[in-house]
Amino acid sequence: MLQVKDIMSEKVVTIGPAASVQKAVELLLDEDIGSLLVVDENRRMIGLLNESSLLAATFDGQVRNDPVSLHMDRDFVHVRPTDSIESAIDASILHRVRQLPVIENRRLVGLVTRRDLLRAVFGQIQVAAAR
Repeated sequence: MLQVKDIMSEKVVTIGPAASVQKAVELLLDEDIGSLLVVDENRRMIGLLNESSLLAATFDGQVRNDPVSLHMDRDFVHVRPTDSIESAIDASILHRVRQLPVIENRRLVGLVTRRDLLRAVFGQIQVAAAR
């Protein structure tokens, strides 16, 4: 049975809580990603910024210099590296999230996306069909 650690990406774009909203928007656009994971100096995930929250924040030009900690979502869904692919799919569907941070011992170790999950399931179906 595949686990999250088998398909997760270890290369994750992160930002610190003291970084400005403007810096977060620039990073999001430069990296062409839909969300930023906010981590502390020990790589503990403390929040999440998505396009919607940044769009709402930047609509008011006065918040561009605010720290991202004022605008991040502190309540986020995550998975563990040893979770099954099925449980990650359930979490993604149930909570309607496109990306799931992978947390181990309170530290961010990776990221799994809906596309990663789809590839994994499709690959399993293809292998089973070939048998």
